[in-house]
Amino acid sequence: MYELGPGILPNSLCVPLTPTAHAQALYFYPVLCGHYFCDGAYQVVRDHYDNPLLLFLRSGVLRVQYGGQEYRAEKGDIVLLDCDQPHRYTAEKTGVEFLYLHFDGTGAHALAHAIAEQGPLLRREENISIGEQLFELVQAYRRRGIETEALDSLRIYQMLMQLAMPPRSLVQRDNPITQTVLYIRAHVGEAISLQELADMAHLSAFHYSHEFKRQTGFSPTEYIINTRLEKAKMLLLQTTMPVADIAYAVGYESGSSLSNLFLKKVGCSPREYRKNSGLSVK
Repeated sequence: MYELGPGILPNSLCVPLTPTAHAQALYFYPVLCGHYFCDGAYQVVRDHYDNPLLLFLRSGVLRVQYGGQEYRAEKGDIVLLDCDQPHRYTAEKTGVEFLYLHFDGTGAHALAHAIAEQGPLLRREENISIGEQLFELVQAYRRRGIETEALDSLRIYQMLMQLAMPPRSLVQRDNPITQTVLYIRAHVGEAISLQELADMAHLSAFHYSHEFKRQTGFSPTEYIINTRLEKAKMLLLQTTMPVADIAYAVGYESGSSLSNLFLKKVGCSPREYRKNSGLSVK
């Protein structure tokens, strides 16, 4: 059995892959994947690497240094690195077992960076499913290499999208942020203050804003504005209500306020938006 490197045990698997120019231009594609069993001598130290890394830890502990921070990855954790800056990961003395995939493609670096914005260590319920998918992917590449590049791209993208979506624990109805989101949508035409929402979530305004942004991707103010805009669009498309009445229904005092919002966010006036939909209102 060939040696893969210091600390990597003989029953480990490493599969290098070569995508076509077509795949590199259009798809997400695998570059290198494997299933490693390592002892305490294993470590990787790089200034950077060309391809993002998705790693699922099956057992043991892996110490990860990235972005000036240190993380302790344990069984069931996922590590996602853009690899565009210095990074290091090291097995503890007890050893580790993990699956990994280096991938690339148009937007791959930006997506990896966005998903891991709060840090490269991802600890969530969905990890087990992603670990199973990664195991099947590694075994498939071991048997046949790259075969159907469009399908391979879809599989990689699906794993990343599972990580990009809010964790199940964050979208449960008893989650205080979820409760305030439901309140915003149910009271779209009313004045809603940040402090009111923070009090509902039993958080300070500062911590509520931070947690809301982390879970939804928007600030509370942005979410309220977008919710009003969505409701206004629906009324423009599905009713013959005058613009001024729609503005009042979604929380604005005048049609001009709604028009300013449409021009800023949509690039046209509410009347133009309605006209472009094909609905004719006299």
